[in-house]
Amino acid sequence: MEKLTLTRKEAAELLGISTATVTQWVLEGRLKAYRVSDRPKSPYLFTKEDCQAALLAVEVEPTKLRDKERKVEADVEFTRRQKDVNKKLRQMLKMPEKE
Repeated sequence: MEKLTLTRKEAAELLGISTATVTQWVLEGRLKAYRVSDRPKSPYLFTKEDCQAALLAVEVEPTKLRDKERKVEADVEFTRRQKDVNKKLRQMLKMPEKE
């Protein structure tokens, strides 16, 4: 028989995130959680359906792709600045422009 609820650790494993992120998502309202009792420190319980809904509600961008795009943007900016510096240096030294 399949479990109806998941612990915070099980929810984190299902979502592919840390337990701290699970708690953060609960506090932000991204992930619905249920308390075992009315006590303030009562552990959270989650359903698979709520976890799946949280994943669909949050747009996820692959980290490696985002980092690669940032590196490409930084390289393009560096090359542009390098060309500007070279051009100014050539003007200061009165050297012909390089094509």
